[in-house]
This record gives sequence, structure tokens and C-alpha cells, in this order.
Amino acid sequence: MEAPFVIHLDVPVAWGEQDLFGHVNNIVYFRYFESVRMHYLERIGTLRSHHEQGIGVILASTTCDFKKPVEWPQRLRILTGTTHIGTTSFTMAYRITNEAGAVVAEGTSVQVMYDYNAGQKTPIPATIRKAIEELQRS
Repeated sequence: MEAPFVIHLDVPVAWGEQDLFGHVNNIVYFRYFESVRMHYLERIGTLRSHHEQGIGVILASTTCDFKKPVEWPQRLRILTGTTHIGTTSFTMAYRITNEAGAVVAEGTSVQVMYDYNAGQKTPIPATIRKAIEELQRS
């Protein structure tokens, strides 16, 4: 599956997100990924499925490659899309760009479909798989 970035958020860098070295702290990038991921999960119906049926996702892994430091004040664009769909999991890619359009960070995450009632992983429901495929084609 190609990796078009189909969902994005524009966020201002907060003063308090900087660390002692005067740039955005590395943990903040994972919060940015989380924020855009939640919008993506909402679009594909995973949050509704979790609420109604107890079938949601659990984060299996996440990575971030830091390309350029980011300082306040600035607005960033956080982008995401799915790059791979498996039987029980799917992989998402992330890109963060600064106001000039330069890539400041890239990353990935693996989400596993999880039956919270049974306490175990489960196959990706057909409705969610179809929603991912349709969103990625948009």
C-alpha cells in the first residue's frame, strides 16, 4: 500500500514544549503523532467500534526519526496515513513539517486490533479494513 498522508493537523508549538536546549523535546513528537492518529482512528471507525463492541486498537510500537530541531514560535503540520494492513494489525506513517515545508521528523506506529472484553488481539473487522482502504484512496 502506498503511503499517502491523508489526515493532517496544524499545531502551534507551545513555549512549554521546549526543553533546556531550546528546542521541542523529543517526547512531544510522540504526542503529535498520537493526536493525528486519534483523528485517523476516528475516521476509520475504530473509536466507535471500541465504544460499542469493545473492539479497538492497542499500540504495539512507535518510532520517530528526528530530522531538524524545532523552536518556538512556529506552526507544524502533522500528517499520517496507513502503509500496511495485515490480518490483526496495521502500520501508520507520520511526517511533521515546519512552516517552510521542511521535514522535521518522520515516524511509524503499529496498531493491533484488540478485543478488550476478551483481552486478546483479533482480526481487523471488515468494516474497518474497508474504511482504511477507502480513506487511503481519497
